[in-house]
Amino acid sequence: MPIILTCATLAVVAGATLAGGTIPLHLERHTRVFLSFSAGTLVALALLELVPAGAEALGRGLHAALLVVLGAFLTTLLLDKLHVLHPHAHAMDADCPPEEHEHRPLAMHGAVGLLVHSAVDGIALAAAVRESPEALLAVGVALSAHKFADGITTVSLVLTHHHRRRAAIRLLLGNAASLLLGFAVGVAVTLGRAQLGSLVLVMAGFFLYLGASDLIPAVMTPVCRTRDVFATACGMAAVGVITLLGH
Repeated sequence: MPIILTCATLAVVAGATLAGGTIPLHLERHTRVFLSFSAGTLVALALLELVPAGAEALGRGLHAALLVVLGAFLTTLLLDKLHVLHPHAHAMDADCPPEEHEHRPLAMHGAVGLLVHSAVDGIALAAAVRESPEALLAVGVALSAHKFADGITTVSLVLTHHHRRRAAIRLLLGNAASLLLGFAVGVAVTLGRAQLGSLVLVMAGFFLYLGASDLIPAVMTPVCRTRDVFATACGMAAVGVITLLGH
């Protein structure tokens, strides 16, 4: 019975990821709305899910946890603004140019980051299996809602970066596969809570930068600003509701 329950839970959670991803795939002309929604989900995910979970797992107090988040945020900022994440064929001028080069948002990087996040979700599911069938069901239900939003976000980020549908589908399948891989790792190897907590906090810093400093400014143009703000707020609200129901 535990094996059947475990397999069924894995199938439902992975299926929720794929189901979420099909929505922006079928409504591709509304990609901008989904990007605004995704920006909200990334910020809310970092603040409501990753930071509290990472701080608890790290076990060194809130200030130490926030230092890790700040370090990850600053590292991403430096990599972005020093053009490591936006490689150029030309070198930077010795003297600072009067105008900065405009860049597309780091959308693709966020989709790849969600693969790592999905693997961590798989590890969490494996930990629930060790605890009890009741814990497995509780975590499975919470993750199903959470992964549905992850599927929407993954595909939206890829399509907004002007990649083809094939690339979006590959990353969506990769997100589901990362969940299974993380589960397998969690079953085979027991990771230390502090190590897992540090990884989660680093992801929180990355998602905060991506959502608040990169994606939200990219979508907040005068055209359709009200719609975009509403979509971002809906993304934050969706994660908020999932968090309240999961706890």
